[in-house]
Order: sequence, then C-alpha cells, then structure tokens
Amino acid sequence: MTLPENWSEYLLDHPLPVRRAIHQGMCRELLNESPDFPRLVGWLRRDPAAASVVLGAAASGQRKRERSAPHNLEHALSLLGSNWARNQLPQLPILENTLTDEAQRAGYLAASSRAMRAARMTETWLIERRETGFEMVSVAALLHNLVELALWRDAPELARQALAIARKSLIDFTQAHAENGSLDSCFSVGRAFEMVLGEAGIDLHQLETTLTERYYLPVMLLAEEASIPTLGAHHESILVLARRLAFASEFGWYHPVIRRLTVSIAEQLHLSPHAAWRVTVKKTLADAREFTEVPLYHPGHLLVQQEDGRDLLWPLTADYGLDDSDNGCHASGAATRTAPPATPGRQLGDTIRQLTRLDGVEEIALYENSGDSLVKHRFHWSRNGETALPERLALAQSPLLSRLQSRLETLGIDAGNLERLAPHLDPNLGQAAKGGLVIAPLAVDGTLISTLFVRGPRGDQQREILATLDRS
Repeated sequence: MTLPENWSEYLLDHPLPVRRAIHQGMCRELLNESPDFPRLVGWLRRDPAAASVVLGAAASGQRKRERSAPHNLEHALSLLGSNWARNQLPQLPILENTLTDEAQRAGYLAASSRAMRAARMTETWLIERRETGFEMVSVAALLHNLVELALWRDAPELARQALAIARKSLIDFTQAHAENGSLDSCFSVGRAFEMVLGEAGIDLHQLETTLTERYYLPVMLLAEEASIPTLGAHHESILVLARRLAFASEFGWYHPVIRRLTVSIAEQLHLSPHAAWRVTVKKTLADAREFTEVPLYHPGHLLVQQEDGRDLLWPLTADYGLDDSDNGCHASGAATRTAPPATPGRQLGDTIRQLTRLDGVEEIALYENSGDSLVKHRFHWSRNGETALPERLALAQSPLLSRLQSRLETLGIDAGNLERLAPHLDPNLGQAAKGGLVIAPLAVDGTLISTLFVRGPRGDQQREILATLDRS
C-alpha cells in the first residue's frame, strides 16, 4: 500500500476515522434538544481524530475573524455551536467500517491509545503543579501523533517501519548508556516518522504546517501567537516527557529509561522521584480501568501493582499487539535472579531449606530445563503430603511460563492477578495458582538452568519469598 498522491491534500479532504464506541456516544448526546457540552467533551477527549476535527474547525473559523484560536475542547464547541455539532460529528467515518484489516486497525488503536495516555499524563502532571492552563497542553498531547494515525490508515507498512526504528533506538540506547546518556539522544517516535516520511518524499514539518489549516496540531499550540494562553518552555518539556513515557511504557515499566524519565518528571513537578513515580502510577492505573471500559488497550496492565507495593509482571505481548521480535529486549531494570550451578549444591539447597521454613509455603518443586515440550521436576517437597504441582509441565500449554523463562523474570500469582494470568498457564499450574504461586526461573550467566515453583504464599508472604531468592 502506497500513500495517495498529494497526500496532504488527501488528508484535508478525508478526516480520520473515529472509534465506533466514541461515535455512538457523541450521537446519543447530540439527540438531546440541548446537548450537554461537558459530556460531549468527555467523548471527544477519548478520541484524537474526533477532537482534531472540532478543534480544527473552531480554529479555522477564528482565523477568518482574526480572533484567538480556542485552547480547549469545550471552548471550541461553544464557538461552533450545537447545530454544527449535530450536522458534522455524525458524518465522521467510523474506524471499524473504514479499517477492516485487523492488524492495521490494531496499529491505529495503539497510536490512538498512546495519544490519549500522553494527554492524560500531561494533564495530571500540570494539575500537580497547580497550573490552570493544563487543558491546552493536554490538547497538544492528544493531537501530537495525528500523522501517525493517518499513516496507519493510508500506508500501515510505513507506520510499522517508523515504530520499528523508534523501538530499536530505545533498545540500543538502553543497552548502551541508559544510566548516563542524554535522553535527547534517545528514542524519538517523531524523528522516526520524519525519517520514514522523508524517504517517501514528504517533509513532516511542511505536512504539519499544511494540516494546521484544517486540524489543530501541536505545532500551532507551541508556535502560534494567536493561541491564548501561550505555552511556556516547561509546558513543552512536560508534553515531550508524556509522549516518551507513553511510548516507552509499551515495553514495560521497570527499565532504566523509565527511571530516567521519572527523574525528569520529578524535576518538572518539583517532587522527589519517588513521589513523581507514585503520581504517575496512580494515574496510570486509573486510566487503565477507564480504557478497559471504552474499550481500548492501556499498558497500565503491564504495571500490576498491589496496594502492598509489590511490583509483579505483565501479560503476553499478544495482549497489546507488539511483535516478540521487536519487543524481545525491554531492558528490564530488575536484576536477573541467579542460581548456583545445576549440580546439587549447598547454596541452592540452603535456599530451598529457607523457603520450607516460611509460613504459607505448602509445596516446592524445581523443574529441569530442557528443549523438550514436557519437562519434569528434579526436586519436590510438600509440607503435608498434598501435591498440586504436576510432575511434568507442558510448556506448549503455558505461554506465560515460556515467556518468563525466556526473559528470566519472576512472577507472583495470587488473588490480585489470578483471573487474568491463570488462563495462560496449563490447567495443572492454573489450578495450583489458586492457592498462591511464585514462579522463579533460575539462571547462571544469563542461561536458564531450572525453574522454581513455590505454592501457597500470598501477599506479604510472596514478598518474603522474593527477598529470599534475591539473597540466594
């Protein structure tokens, strides 16, 4: 699929599609004799395509009158009026009818989710700063990747190419100098799209300038003097941080780049990094619940954080549409847990003995590592003779286990995440997990040698087990 000829003109004549759930919500509100604009705004802020049409139309009308452009969605709707909304919004194309290819639609939805997450984070951080002009910056974040959305609609192979470049940049940066390199030299989704479009003969800056005649892009918010109130340098910095966090978090939340971003966010919020992280996590989890209702994917599901402070792990890559080959190195900041040599040794034996003394531990099994689809345990212990962990594991039936072993990541399963994760284990492990389960791949020099299963612990007991494994 290639870009249409005179793509900038094509974009002006063909508005981006809106998700069906958002389209239906707007149309229901517009059936009222007097539409409630705040409720209508609630739908618009959930879809960058719909928001861009409203803001662009209002800004265009204001330009013709030589007046200040609108700085938030409610202002824009008040300028346009309910008759305009009734006539124009129902005519917007519906995503599910426009993009019938599932993979293409998934890419479009991922880009839409990224825009919304950046907008919500921007808003939250500015409210934390006690600023009143947060809506304008939030709008800029919501509309920052309209060109990416357009590429997913018109030439998805170019969008995939740009994202692959950005992901590789993130991975390379993390591996090379994530702890001391400048984030400005790190990944940039914008630069990746600029590079790909340049190869296709399109100047991204010129394209954005053209689109500002129809859509209200951040280039206007950041540069146009008619935008009131104008944005300051710190607004732009916060917007960029939100965009980077929205992208990087698709790889997970526990790697050096996320920590570096958190430090930069803390500087902007005048908080400690720990306090800034808590603000970000709280908003992330709240948004993830809302996105589930929309429905729309949110990588907050990668941040499985319990009230007691445990940081658990995330579901399969299929849940958020990333390719394992492009997402294989998320540069987890968690230290790899290293076991002693595979031969029976004092250190491993001591660790298992410590585990048997912990309250709540009912069963322990240590499974061998082999290339076979079925692996058997090389050690088994049960407190009361009750056996729930199987003698053999079918790796083909446990994609989550295979993922944990390939990445050498530890996982705790209990009531907080059992319903979501158990279906990704074979039936025997899923049954065992109902009583609480810790899965810990053990490695030497980065090579998996065995996998430890501890059944019974829950909540704080799992934290104690993880601490024991860290000390071993």
